[in-house]
Amino acid sequence: MFDSLPSVLIALFLALCVLWLIWQMFRRLLSPGKRRREPFRDVESHPGLEAPTAQPATATVSTIPDAADVLALKAAIDNLARQVAALERRLASGQASVPPQPLPGDRAVEQRSTIPSVTPDHRI
Repeated sequence: MFDSLPSVLIALFLALCVLWLIWQMFRRLLSPGKRRREPFRDVESHPGLEAPTAQPATATVSTIPDAADVLALKAAIDNLARQVAALERRLASGQASVPPQPLPGDRAVEQRSTIPSVTPDHRI
């Protein structure tokens, strides 16, 4: 009984694949809304034919950046330039393990108070 199970499963799988392909073919043939692609025409072999021009889309997306995009990009480039300069200074001094010193133009980072270590003799 179980000797023929793998071959039966493979046959069922192949039958389902064929049925799915037939279903997709009928769907594409009977769907009126979709445009079918035109066959490829070689324009270079027929000099009298011109390539079809693309129709402009009704809702075009502007590729021109606005002022906010330009300012954000400038700020990111300036920040990256500061980081590169700080890295170059660290590498030039040979002290790669020392944390970088904040630059005067950088944002001020809130300094936290030091947390005392908790030992068995000292309780908070």
